[in-house]
Amino acid sequence: MNSNKLHGIIFALIAAICNSSIGIFSVKLFQAGLTANEIAFYKCLVGFLIIGLTLAIARRWKTAFYFIKTRWRAGLVCAFFGFFIPYHFETEAYINDNVSSVVFVLFGSSTVFLFILSALVEKRFFSVQEIMATCLSLFGLYLIFSQGQGIRIGLSKGLFFACIAGIGYGTFLFLTKRLNFGAGLSRIFSLLFFGSLYLSLPFASTIHPAELGINDFLFIICLTVLPTIGGFWFTTKALTMVSSQSVQLVELSEPMFAVIFSRLFLGQYTTDLQYLGGCLIFFAILFYECPFTTRLSRKKSH
Repeated sequence: MNSNKLHGIIFALIAAICNSSIGIFSVKLFQAGLTANEIAFYKCLVGFLIIGLTLAIARRWKTAFYFIKTRWRAGLVCAFFGFFIPYHFETEAYINDNVSSVVFVLFGSSTVFLFILSALVEKRFFSVQEIMATCLSLFGLYLIFSQGQGIRIGLSKGLFFACIAGIGYGTFLFLTKRLNFGAGLSRIFSLLFFGSLYLSLPFASTIHPAELGINDFLFIICLTVLPTIGGFWFTTKALTMVSSQSVQLVELSEPMFAVIFSRLFLGQYTTDLQYLGGCLIFFAILFYECPFTTRLSRKKSH
């Protein structure tokens, strides 16, 4: 494995760690009376303002606006699939089904769809690594989310919305790589700008007065800095170094980190099966990134 690919995997892993903090801060904001649509809009808008202020201080705002002016079509498309589709339909899914089932279907559909889409576009069949890595990661996800509320797979409105959310995120990963969207503050600024516009629509239809304290504002800022800015920055950075399939597989480790953080900060109970599921996901990543079968076939040919 070359150093560039290793750095890409590390960036994707950091993105997964950042994204795994979503649950901790979201739970606190739900308890404060905010709806999911409000949380999604606030963290996107605050992220846009933070990045905008950073660019202004660094005197790089002209570069950011030039990027939006020249790549606005790519920004619109990537923000639609990366922000609006996952956030909006994930919210609708939670309203209609339990959390475990929704997250399992979301991650699973994102992974499967991305591998299928990549194979279709590249006009090839699935490799042994892709099939094995997908099966191992899905089984790992099942072990993680089958605990607690359990997973109920069937025809339901909630799981249909979860599937759309997963397909949206998988499409975002694919298009960000395919369109050479790149990484950096200007790119994140563009995504947050268009994402705020998209998310303002469901936000406007559900807004209601809520009394927020200082701690709640701090939770919004943490939710903005870690999963929103940090998660997307490291994801887009990883996509400049490795394939979208690699990024998707590595980011499947997010639920494992979420389980660990829930145990540490929320006192939630975790099981050995959940840890086993996490180990299977990491093994799937290792299996996909290190082509053992290719090496074995080469040895046999010699």
